[in-house]
Amino acid sequence: MKPRTRKLYQLVRAKLRLDGMKFIYWLQAEMKESTQEFSSKDFVHQTVAEAKSELIKWMFIFWVGHGTAIFMIGALVIKN
Repeated sequence: MKPRTRKLYQLVRAKLRLDGMKFIYWLQAEMKESTQEFSSKDFVHQTVAEAKSELIKWMFIFWVGHGTAIFMIGALVIKN
C-alpha cells in the first residue's frame, strides 16, 4: 500500500469509526451497490434516452445555424 493510500485509508476508517474487517465489509457493500446501479437496465435506458435527447437538441441547433448561414450567403449573392 502506498503512503498516500494508507493515509486515506486511515482517515476514512477513523471518520467512519470502522475497525479492520468492518471497514472492508462496508467498502465491499458500497462498491457492490454502486456497481449494480450502473449495470441495471433502467440506468442504461435512462442514459441512452438522455444522450438521444441531447443529440437531437444539438442537431437542431446545428441545422438552424447552418440554414441561417446559407440563407445569408444566398441573400448576399442575390443582392449583388
